[in-house]
Amino acid sequence: MKWITARRRHPLAGYVVVILALALFGVGYASLAPTADQASAQTLSAEAPSPEDVDTAAGKAIFDQTCASCHGLDGSGSALNGPDLREVGSAAIDFQVSTGRMPSMDPDSQMPRKPMVMSEEDLANLIAYYNESIRTDGSGADVPYDVPGTPPKADDFEDQASYEAALEDYQSEYDSYIEGADDVDMGMKLYLTNCAHCHSWSGGGGALTDGRWAPEIHDSTPRQIYEAMVSGPGAMPMFSDGVIAPDEKQELISYVKTLQAEPNAGGIFDLERVGQVAEGFIGWTVGLTLIIACAIWITAKQRAHD
Repeated sequence: MKWITARRRHPLAGYVVVILALALFGVGYASLAPTADQASAQTLSAEAPSPEDVDTAAGKAIFDQTCASCHGLDGSGSALNGPDLREVGSAAIDFQVSTGRMPSMDPDSQMPRKPMVMSEEDLANLIAYYNESIRTDGSGADVPYDVPGTPPKADDFEDQASYEAALEDYQSEYDSYIEGADDVDMGMKLYLTNCAHCHSWSGGGGALTDGRWAPEIHDSTPRQIYEAMVSGPGAMPMFSDGVIAPDEKQELISYVKTLQAEPNAGGIFDLERVGQVAEGFIGWTVGLTLIIACAIWITAKQRAHD
């Protein structure tokens, strides 16, 4: 202790303390931050039932029971309950139902993402009926069946072998679509230009005006992201294939799925990936506060000793 006390008056003592504090802070962060191996895999997607296997009569029954009370039997909607569906396109129907936002018990409120209330077969039947009896002259965007959708569920198969075979096919389809995008820089630029200002740079979502919000897209399948772009749900603008081409959408979606797979390196001070600027500001604020506190402590001890 005498050795330390004797050298506290040294002119370089303050710098040594600051360097040790910064080193301790860096080592602590490195030990607490998660590694790349801790990144969790994202929910993937699978092909919907073939259009040739649908039952439009069953789809009509589903529409009458779950949609007509707000949108009307002919899908024309009403000013008080639900919007007109005749020109929105099947992609909008698939997006709203597959993300659990529809059917809704409160049409005046923005609905969060929830588990889908019907099976994939029921959804396919509903879309088939919509295309046949409600949709006006093919208006709106079609369901992009060539883009991976919702993953298969074991409950939809008679045996485990059939389920595993379907899952393997789906995984191959998903990998082919994501790996088919070879221009990561283009995907990043498209996302940052058109999406990040609402959904944040990390896809975590953010607040909008009038009490609404841009939802996080971490659980969205490639097809749901594609459908959101071509249908423009809620306050989101529409990005048709004429505005952002299908191959450009593939680059953007691949970038989003790659972004989702990155580890959250927040450690014990997890900031939910709010953004580089905010995280950097908080990091510098905390670091500078510690440095200033150390400097004040050193000065106070020196004055007390003198």
